[in-house]
Amino acid sequence: MKSSSPTITIFSVPLPKPIFYTYILSILYNVSFFMQLTATPYLVKKVNVSDQDYGYFQTLFGFVQMIGGPLFGYAIQKFGIRWALHLCYFSTVLSGVSLYYSYNFTSLMLSRLPCLFMHGQQSHQTMLSALTQPGKERTVAFGRMGLTFGIGFLFAPATSILVTKLFHDTAPILFSAFLSIVPAIVLELYIDRKSYEGHENSPDTEQKNVVMNITNTVRILSKPGVVNVLLKKNFPVAPMLLTFSFMHVYFIEKFNATPTDSQIIQMITGIFIMFSNGFGVIWLRKKFEEQTLLIIGSACFIIAFILFFFLNYLYFILVIMPFCALGMSIVGTVADSLLTALVEESEQGLVLGIATGINSFVRTFAPAFAGVAVVHYGFPFLSLIGAVSSVIGLLLCLLWPIDSHLLKKAKHE
Repeated sequence: MKSSSPTITIFSVPLPKPIFYTYILSILYNVSFFMQLTATPYLVKKVNVSDQDYGYFQTLFGFVQMIGGPLFGYAIQKFGIRWALHLCYFSTVLSGVSLYYSYNFTSLMLSRLPCLFMHGQQSHQTMLSALTQPGKERTVAFGRMGLTFGIGFLFAPATSILVTKLFHDTAPILFSAFLSIVPAIVLELYIDRKSYEGHENSPDTEQKNVVMNITNTVRILSKPGVVNVLLKKNFPVAPMLLTFSFMHVYFIEKFNATPTDSQIIQMITGIFIMFSNGFGVIWLRKKFEEQTLLIIGSACFIIAFILFFFLNYLYFILVIMPFCALGMSIVGTVADSLLTALVEESEQGLVLGIATGINSFVRTFAPAFAGVAVVHYGFPFLSLIGAVSSVIGLLLCLLWPIDSHLLKKAKHE
């Protein structure tokens, strides 16, 4: 990071302006994304789409996101992070407008196509990678970006409630589309290209020689340490995504949860995510190295999955969620930071795209698998899968550490 960069102080924490405005971009995008996501069921109900067709709708969304992650990573390498960010924002606008004006099942499905390039976390992480040095600095920066995720998760339902009361149930979808224009304006006005083009291998200045194809994907995965980190990340994270995919349905069926209950739980969960990312990860990183943090994160997942066995009343979820939030924050943040340090800077967008693609793959098929598993074995079976998988992830952290020599040295300014 350039020592000469002007800074903005937030709660006694000095941040270089490019990093501060990258966080602003992330907050604005997350609010618009979650508003669109949470208002969609009301529109689907308005269009009179069946539950089965809604399942197809969700599956298409997950599938498009899954294949879009690596493609978006290639777009970053080919055209630069700035161009890719504008593509992400424009796709979100197009998705919101087309979704709002959908009138039948076919138009609903077509509205999911722009989601191919709606990868805000991936693009903002890549921008932070260009602005920070690998190791502690980047892990802390990624952790603070997790704070922006929590802020977006918290303010999206509050904003949706306000817009709904002022207009109608589906108004948040259209409002989210207009809100997605704001980060594009902030990007152009407040983040100078020179702030992240200051080193030789910047994504926007290097020779564009990384081609998105199976060969290069396999080549990146074959780099020492990459598969190691991906396994340690996904053994605990994937079963948690599986559990989340069916959790709200389970709440409705077992506890008769109302929409208000869901909004309260979502907002409190957002607070947990904010604190775990913004303070927990950063504080822990001052005490421990990345590989130790992966062990701590896996342990948090194990505790969370064990607590799911005792979910006998609705608001006990508020006891479980701090462990879920801390585990997701630590493992996700640290793993992504390590992945960017294990590859060349020209490949950072692509490796984050691969990681995003794996998560999208799980989200695509998680609802169907979770539904079958719960019908035949009950909701606790998902907790059992998660606990066993998290233990495997913990054992991998303990028995298969990353060679410290693989992690790149800090970049010279």
